Amino acid sequence: MFSKSGKAQMRLEDVTKYLSKLRIPTGLVFTPTNLEQEKEKFFNSDIYEPQFEYRRTKNSNAQILKELSSLKTISDVDPRISNFYVELIASKEESHRLMNAVGNNELVSEISYHRYGKTSPLLFRNASRVLRNRVSGYNIVKYPSRQANQMLGYEEIERVFNTVFDGFGIQGWKVKPSKGIAKNGAKVGVKSRWVLLDPNIKRSKFRLKKTLVHEVGTHVLRAVNGEQTGFEALSRANLPSYLDIEEGLATWNEENMNLLTKKWLKSKAAMVWAIYIGERMTFRQLYNSLLGVIPKKSAFNTAYRVKRGLEDTSYPGIYTRDVVYFRGYRRVKKKLEKDKSMYEKLYAGKIDFKQCRWVDEGLLPKAKIVPTQEKWNEIFKKAGI
Repeated sequence: MFSKSGKAQMRLEDVTKYLSKLRIPTGLVFTPTNLEQEKEKFFNSDIYEPQFEYRRTKNSNAQILKELSSLKTISDVDPRISNFYVELIASKEESHRLMNAVGNNELVSEISYHRYGKTSPLLFRNASRVLRNRVSGYNIVKYPSRQANQMLGYEEIERVFNTVFDGFGIQGWKVKPSKGIAKNGAKVGVKSRWVLLDPNIKRSKFRLKKTLVHEVGTHVLRAVNGEQTGFEALSRANLPSYLDIEEGLATWNEENMNLLTKKWLKSKAAMVWAIYIGERMTFRQLYNSLLGVIPKKSAFNTAYRVKRGLEDTSYPGIYTRDVVYFRGYRRVKKKLEKDKSMYEKLYAGKIDFKQCRWVDEGLLPKAKIVPTQEKWNEIFKKAGI
């Protein structure tokens, strides 16, 4: 925690400037620099436990957060917005502590539990049902055969993304090749307004549709609409509670567009399962347990996802962030089954269910761009996918 400094009252413009200077790339920092080497050692042995190494980033976060540590009120906004920003500052401080805890098994576990929560027994049971192929309550589709699903390369994928941007009237967003992301990966950069792609990316038409619905149809559109609110924080990652809705809505959109496969659903259920059982297990113990429900490659990836951020994985520890995917999906699915009008409200920005009231109350404007099945089908036809 930082000692108190700065002002107790500030204007929104000044708070926004401070927040924009924070650098908290937790995903980058929590990716081991020696992942591929440790993966090879792991599969060449029956007993080896990965020993992960991490990069540290230089930043001015400590001084910025110290300047914001005394803030009690934002003077020129509604009290609800003021309270939201005060909570956001505390959340950013926690994110900063989590990022700096990398390599410390105990601290990573403690902070991530507080930030993202634990797997409840009910959620664990629902995840277990999915892993046993009990998926009748979900709109699952089969992945098309390779013969019926043409593979596209970078240039074609960039063209399709631009067609989608034009179709929704999204301005200022571009596609850019990046060697710094995962092989065959795609990632949205909200601050830069870039969609970053592996220069050697290959995607089937089916998987590209899934990526577009997930990334552009959820993450980008919520950011674009959030910019229109006048509150920059609502266009970017903010309070932990938004994350369940962000990722849950993305999966619900895939399901709604007949793009949700059993493999994807099982991968997210496996994260929940692993977080529930895995804190006291070593990496290999967790991996061996996962082999009973998912294939070898998926078992390693799942164990890695919930053990990243740890250093010596022969000791206890867990990183719980990935509980949000399956938990968030089920939360959004349940909410929209009860109240379909929530869908448009969720597009007012990167907000959670409680903040949807702000749309009803006129505190936030209604979303300008809300995707529909009809619009997506029109865009896909124009893009030729």
